[in-house]
Amino acid sequence: MSSLLRLSAALRTLRTPHPTTKPPAFFSPTRPPPRSLNLPRSRHYSYHNPLPSYESQVSANTKVLYTLMGTNIAVFGYAMYIQQQAAQGFPGPWHRFLRTWTLNYSEFKNGNYIPILTANFTHINAFHLFSNLFTFYFLGQFLASAAPLITPARFLTVALGSGLSGSLGYLLSRSYKMRDQGPRARDTVRGMGFSGVVMGVSSLAACLAPHAKVYIYGIVPVPLWGLVAGYAVYDGYFVNSANTTIAHGGHLGGLAFGLLYYFAKLRGMRF
Repeated sequence: MSSLLRLSAALRTLRTPHPTTKPPAFFSPTRPPPRSLNLPRSRHYSYHNPLPSYESQVSANTKVLYTLMGTNIAVFGYAMYIQQQAAQGFPGPWHRFLRTWTLNYSEFKNGNYIPILTANFTHINAFHLFSNLFTFYFLGQFLASAAPLITPARFLTVALGSGLSGSLGYLLSRSYKMRDQGPRARDTVRGMGFSGVVMGVSSLAACLAPHAKVYIYGIVPVPLWGLVAGYAVYDGYFVNSANTTIAHGGHLGGLAFGLLYYFAKLRGMRF
């Protein structure tokens, strides 16, 4: 996904009903005890509303959104710093960073598993970072506003699950490309970026609001489901290309998790 798409007002303003005007059908409003009922003064009988308000749920979801974006920005800033240190003759931190924060197929086979998660938050190109976070911000805002269907735990599950699934998709695509080079060949390509998470969030948003409009180049309107389907076809067509610098397998892995999460967890729930 890139900064070439812009979400329409239909997507940004799509909200669940405000619970103070009409509570969700799958919750029954909690009533306070009748005033005529005299209960002993005990902390065990203190009354409180167990259901968080819509605003508090959206606020909690938004904190997850900003935390994920902030993590990407912080890792990018650190990468830029140690990259400059390497250029000045101190390459050690940069080499350690690459082993820990970028995903390499050969290193994964040798037991370096941490980058399956950490590589999702790594960018070493400002445009790559901006394009991913631009799309994630708008689609993430939509998911944040989809309370109470989307909770902070579900938001975080979708993000991290899509990232992990994207990493596995990337490794699978690299394994296919490496098998023709012999068993001792060493992979020199490194994968990184938030695109797997963005694709997972995009596919989930497309399931929740398939007809919400997005604008390609700010001009051409297409439904969200059509945009996600187009990216799926594009990534599937180039997934085994030898000349691409895009981790198409990672995109497909993230997209698949978003779809799987919707059909396994959220389908049939009121929105």
